[in-house]
Amino acid sequence: MNDAADMSRTDFQLPSGPPAAVEAGALRQSLGAWHLILLVVAAAAPMAAVVGIVPVAFAFGNGAGLPLTVVGVSLVLALFSVGYSAMSRRIVSTGAFYSYVTHGLGGIAGLGSAFVAMFSYVVVVTGALAYFAYFSQVAVAGIIGWSGSWIWFAAVGGLLVAGLGYRGIDLSFRVIAVLLAAEFVILLCLVVSIIGRLGMQAFPVKSFSFQAVGSGTPGIAVMLVFLLFIGFESAALYSEEARDPRRSVARATYGAVAVMGAFYVLTTWVTVGAVGADQITQTARGATGDLYFNLTANYLAPWVSQLMAVFVATSMFATALALHNVASRYLFSLGRQRCLPAAVGKVHTRYGGPHVASIVVSVTTTLIVAVGFLCGTSPMVGLGTVAAGLGTVGVMVLQCLASLAVIGYFRRHSEGARWPTLIAPFLALGGMGFGVILAISRFDLLSGASNTFVNALPVLIGVVFLAGAGYGLWLKVRRPNRYRQVTEQLGE
Repeated sequence: MNDAADMSRTDFQLPSGPPAAVEAGALRQSLGAWHLILLVVAAAAPMAAVVGIVPVAFAFGNGAGLPLTVVGVSLVLALFSVGYSAMSRRIVSTGAFYSYVTHGLGGIAGLGSAFVAMFSYVVVVTGALAYFAYFSQVAVAGIIGWSGSWIWFAAVGGLLVAGLGYRGIDLSFRVIAVLLAAEFVILLCLVVSIIGRLGMQAFPVKSFSFQAVGSGTPGIAVMLVFLLFIGFESAALYSEEARDPRRSVARATYGAVAVMGAFYVLTTWVTVGAVGADQITQTARGATGDLYFNLTANYLAPWVSQLMAVFVATSMFATALALHNVASRYLFSLGRQRCLPAAVGKVHTRYGGPHVASIVVSVTTTLIVAVGFLCGTSPMVGLGTVAAGLGTVGVMVLQCLASLAVIGYFRRHSEGARWPTLIAPFLALGGMGFGVILAISRFDLLSGASNTFVNALPVLIGVVFLAGAGYGLWLKVRRPNRYRQVTEQLGE
């Protein structure tokens, strides 16, 4: 089958007129490659990732070898991007992961992955809101001395995310762009200050030695570095809103990996230089949560350190908003396929976004946050860490399924060179599969909990996948016409 025939059979129609002209299925096309890169990078919360995750990787991972670990994980994700981008040039759909899995592995596996995607991203949004509430509480207490309950900060953040998500992607993008710029500016100022004071000593050669990367517990470092890149693959979800999806999605995926990889390598490397290659592990263990605040106060000024606390909160808000948009688009795609109520698949006639799906995500995350609060759960080491960790494991499982789907799709269609359609996805599957095994086996480190029940939660991902696959099997047996319509649209 040639590309033209394949595209005409599998792709959704993209809108060319104003958004008001298409109610049932067309999203507004307004995003270019750089818009997508910013949305993807924002989902990873660079500021919060550096302040909250990197010190843990220094302390319990491989210390001074962390920069080289970041390089290795970046290469694995770049390999994943090769096959993922090849699929994005043929398939234009807000279903992204589950649409790709359907194309490559069939409708039953596709619906299983759809349920996992919906579950994982909604859970991650909940974790991001809890983190936002915690860091906002800390920032406000430090600035004006008021220490109100975290639930009020969660409520404000949830309402803002709900309003911006309802309004469509254009307004969300503007807010995210401003917040993301602030994150990068303050961290780059810290990096430049360290380099200015230490010169070439800010770049210790030891960080790129095999001795350093193999020291400590490198498996934990690998798992945590994967967490730094959460959401890097989400550009494909906006393909129907991109002006040139067949090129911009691939560019955005590669660009996001390159931007985040380079930024994390630079930041971790100069951190090792500032603290000392031989002292970084012990220093990080002694001041895990305060490592970067202390460095900022020392290399910039104490007031900049206080400002950093504010930007950590806004970083989590940008992440919650970006991932809210991701979750909304998964629900929208399932609604459009009639796997959820049809109303969920509607587009706002004025704003051109999936407004009903956005409302559903807002209501669901609000309920989860409310239950967590009523149960007396901590917003940070509790709801935040557990939800973010569980959602991250789910996304990593989806990445593995997507790599398998790329191999299956191109093998069935007998097209494309072996590197992007077989070799790169296979290597990526091995690297990310290793990350999934580590994340599940050491979920206690991601969750921050020692509770046996909490650390068994990754089992839910398998349960959710089986529920989706079971629904697909039920459709195939009991509603064959409906199943055929779904899989024909998705390209089985």
